[in-house]
Amino acid sequence: MEQSKKSAITRQKILDSAEAEFAQNGLAAARVDAIAKNAGVNKQLIYAHFQSKENLYSVILSEVYTRLSEYEKVLSESSFTGMETIRMIVMEYFKFLMDNPSFVRLMLWENLNGAAYVGDVKISLFAGAEKLLKQGVENGFLRKDLDIEQTAMSLNMFCFSAFSNIHTMSKLLGKDLSIQAELEKRADHIYEVLVKYILA
Repeated sequence: MEQSKKSAITRQKILDSAEAEFAQNGLAAARVDAIAKNAGVNKQLIYAHFQSKENLYSVILSEVYTRLSEYEKVLSESSFTGMETIRMIVMEYFKFLMDNPSFVRLMLWENLNGAAYVGDVKISLFAGAEKLLKQGVENGFLRKDLDIEQTAMSLNMFCFSAFSNIHTMSKLLGKDLSIQAELEKRADHIYEVLVKYILA
């Protein structure tokens, strides 16, 4: 195997291991020894690739936000065609969060860090949703006084909270909110709440 390909494989093993470790323990408690062990590499190799634990953490944040960019891309390439577009925004974000459980945990840890590292991430947050909402306002389907930025933010935070609070709420309510049927019910409710607010 050529050296560049071998190096890329090793780097990906480190990233996969680091994402799991940071998601589980946060930056402060994460251990480079554990990352190295789970990746099957020498600890010094991690420093050779990423210089420090903090830099590796920043790279992981960029990696997970890149996945969010793919969600935004789906929205940016769509056009507003009515209420099914609002449902699509909600369902696409739910799908992203279901497919990327480490994203939720990493964002919770980074909030505890005071967003010390997320500032280095380059992403047009809410751009896709805002574009679609603006189209809905322009074609008269959505209310003309709609605050597009706040609505896009609310949409994002409603969906995110369904996952960030899923364990505590499941325990307190005595039912598993992580099962498919419960998540679909929650997504439908968020959609209905948004529709009642944004319709012209």
